[in-house]
Amino acid sequence: MEKETREGMYEAFSKLGESFFSIEGVKKAAAWYIDTTERVATQALELQEKATGWAKETPLASIFEAQQNMARKMIEKSVTAARNLWQIEAI
Repeated sequence: MEKETREGMYEAFSKLGESFFSIEGVKKAAAWYIDTTERVATQALELQEKATGWAKETPLASIFEAQQNMARKMIEKSVTAARNLWQIEAI
């Protein structure tokens, strides 16, 4: 009886390890990381837009706008490259 319990526990841990360390498990973790990072970067840009709102009627507005556009493109290209590298479809 004890031997069967040990074998059952070993199989359960083995299956758990397979799901965590399989290619699909790693891809899911990478997809989660990419999506989370994209969300955080986008929120940081939105915060920056609010923080520089005071400059709308000043000559600095065009500089801030260009900076934000470049940052958005960089985030987009980085996320696309990461998804292509991991062969992950966009959600």
